[in-house]
Amino acid sequence: MLSRVVLVPGWNEQAKLMRVFADGRNGIDGLAAYGFDCTVFPTRDEPLREQIERFRVFIDRLRTREPDAFPIATFGYSAGGLVNRGFLRAYPERTDEIAATVQIAAPNGGLITNYATGTMRLARTPTKVLRDMDVAAPFMTWLNQTSGHWIPDPDNAKKKRWKLDGEPWVKPPDHRLLHVVGRMPKYHLQSDGVVMIESATLDGAMPMTTIDNDEANHLNLGGVSNIFATLLRQFKHDDAVWPQAVELAARFLRGEEPATGS
Repeated sequence: MLSRVVLVPGWNEQAKLMRVFADGRNGIDGLAAYGFDCTVFPTRDEPLREQIERFRVFIDRLRTREPDAFPIATFGYSAGGLVNRGFLRAYPERTDEIAATVQIAAPNGGLITNYATGTMRLARTPTKVLRDMDVAAPFMTWLNQTSGHWIPDPDNAKKKRWKLDGEPWVKPPDHRLLHVVGRMPKYHLQSDGVVMIESATLDGAMPMTTIDNDEANHLNLGGVSNIFATLLRQFKHDDAVWPQAVELAARFLRGEEPATGS
């Protein structure tokens, strides 16, 4: 029975704040209440490929110490979702060690960083990580096995959108992966305030489960508190959304497939 979950924080998320997903908060259950033993992978200020390699070492050491804990599941928030999916991309032969992968608000297709730079800096994202997450970055081309091109934004004549050139790599065949995506009605269900829906779903190639709520902003999914994001982007930091992400993840990890959106 699957019991061990490794939590991979995003770069706006301190490792101790990822414990909200594990331990809950304010009397609301986290994954531990569903019977999962959670371990947090500590992040550092380093490029994403280096982060993936350090994640590999972390998994190797965990297996040496606790072989009976395997196979495990991984749970990546924001850029952490690029790390746990990137591990599958770099080491597809090791999927027997990873029973399931959960992503929360992951920018799988990258960010249009000249639009998002201000917000991501508020989220304390290091510059080197922000460079890796640009839609045209070599890292994103490696991760998805395709690049893209610019097309006009039908909703904003002053902006453009990034369209993938071909069918992207999503995950190894038959691997169980859940992506929980926030969609904010005030952004016409096209964004969680940071990640565009076409990036989260790789232009529709990746199935998703959505949380449609104006409080489903990117930062609130992790329960992080950032006064600048609150004042400038009106991001809320409460318990309205993250429990939904936990419940969806717990059901998935127990083998109950949640409904998917499109």
